[in-house]
Amino acid sequence: MISNSERHFINQWVEQRSGPRWKYYLQFTIAWTVVSFLVIFFLTKLFTPLWETGGKNLIFLLIAISVFIGFLSTHLTYSLSEKKYNKIMKREDGTLN
Repeated sequence: MISNSERHFINQWVEQRSGPRWKYYLQFTIAWTVVSFLVIFFLTKLFTPLWETGGKNLIFLLIAISVFIGFLSTHLTYSLSEKKYNKIMKREDGTLN
């Protein structure tokens, strides 16, 4: 039996994965990049004097790190959601037989 939260997850995930994978990756990589950049930026401003010593090149390093974190977060989210979806579907196929 599928719980309400699993049913909601299945509906949401089927809608998310219905399009091409590259669009999912592009959209969520950009979103996670922005979030991670803001977090890293404010943490470095708050806790380190890197802005005085690193200069303007530090911003490029933060952007590169943020893009990497954004892509990694998107990939992990996609992989874990797909695994969860397959696990639920396999369990439900087993109970129907």
